[in-house]
Amino acid sequence: MEDGAKIHKGAAKLPRKLRGLRGFNWPPSSPDLNPIEKVWRWMKNEITKLETIPTSIEDIKEVLQELWSEVDPTDWRYLTERLTCKLEDVIASKGMATIH
Repeated sequence: MEDGAKIHKGAAKLPRKLRGLRGFNWPPSSPDLNPIEKVWRWMKNEITKLETIPTSIEDIKEVLQELWSEVDPTDWRYLTERLTCKLEDVIASKGMATIH
């Protein structure tokens, strides 16, 4: 899902474009429509709990891989199951984050 962030522009679009895949325009501040944002938030929170914060790219990759291996999709299923309910809230908030 592309929300207008710089990371979703330019070279980041190239692999998708080369494969003929189109993107979707999402409201600029709608993390509620992107369940992976909750997983990233959890991962960031877990990193802040570490005794030593990783500073090198290699260390960061290792920590992220370890955390990713702990992700059980069934634990996060509720995020997608409630997604249709969130659409109304996001529309009402004009694309901004909701209280959920």
